[in-house]
Amino acid sequence: MPKQILPNQKKKEDRIPNDKYLTPYSVVQQLLDNIELDKAETILEPCASPELTIGKVLRKNGFLAVEENIYEPSNEATDFLKQDRTADTIITNTPYGDKTITAFILKMKQVATKRIIALYPLSILQGIKRYTKIWTDKEFPLKEVLLFVRPPLLTDSVREDNKYLTGMTFYAWFIWEKGYDGAIQFRHINNHHFCLRLE
Repeated sequence: MPKQILPNQKKKEDRIPNDKYLTPYSVVQQLLDNIELDKAETILEPCASPELTIGKVLRKNGFLAVEENIYEPSNEATDFLKQDRTADTIITNTPYGDKTITAFILKMKQVATKRIIALYPLSILQGIKRYTKIWTDKEFPLKEVLLFVRPPLLTDSVREDNKYLTGMTFYAWFIWEKGYDGAIQFRHINNHHFCLRLE
């Protein structure tokens, strides 16, 4: 029996090549509008595409110590999973393959000294392997989830007017903080006015 494809899933042949799901400028700006970050911190974007959308918004907001790694898994020199580095904070949108997400989160916990902020679909909260490897971690635990009210459609191009179409997959900024000891906080980000279809 063939594997069932749910309404909000894409068939393998319909997925964007190389898991290239870009982060709209406004999605990054709304993150910065809803958190407090020290502008003196070193920030690493370990999975940047050539568009550098996250880095551009960070620099526009006065963050100067920003380093981007143009991630290309076929190029060992840019493969974040094989690199040895550190940074205060990581802000990123990593590839979305099931195995890749877990590998990236575990690697980011080795690299970041303070916090990790990553854009992911809500489906990463599910699964026994992620539960045992990620969500039960007490040393570098999940602190906060900033959920977008409407699901942005992450395509292989970014509009300069900060707007985007909506899709079927709900996304959130997931924030891990080293040494955090408390309940996970959930907040909403109202992104309605950035959506092209307002009905």
